[in-house]
Amino acid sequence: MTVGDIQADSLVNPTCFKVWIKCSRTDPFRAGCDIFLGRGVGLVCPIVALGNYLSQRGATPGPLFRFNSGRPLTRQQLSSSVQSILHAAGYSGSYSGHSFRIGAATTAAARGVSDHLIKTLGRWSIDAYQIYIRTPVNSIVRVASQLVA
Repeated sequence: MTVGDIQADSLVNPTCFKVWIKCSRTDPFRAGCDIFLGRGVGLVCPIVALGNYLSQRGATPGPLFRFNSGRPLTRQQLSSSVQSILHAAGYSGSYSGHSFRIGAATTAAARGVSDHLIKTLGRWSIDAYQIYIRTPVNSIVRVASQLVA
């Protein structure tokens, strides 16, 4: 992914970024696709984070994610850094890029996002995303207690 693969809906106060993904593991025919990032309402807003990063990175052509030296950030380096940060924060286990897909599907389902939107957002061509949704135990217990009335 390069800096040229990012487009904002406004230069002054963007509310949306369009990101061109040239290819991915979920794109076996290498057709590419656009993904859209919108404003968040919590502590982490993808628009603010990407905007801040782009203002620091500058518009120099080349890899989108890179070190100050210009050397690109590799998938392995990103995965290793995320793993280290999560372990330092007290989260045990093994995490990968796939963990983000699982987390996104689970969060979307918990917030009542419709199945077809979860499928679209995750770029799934089939309903396989449903096996990745993790249902919290307290949700299962709550439903079970409502059934035994």
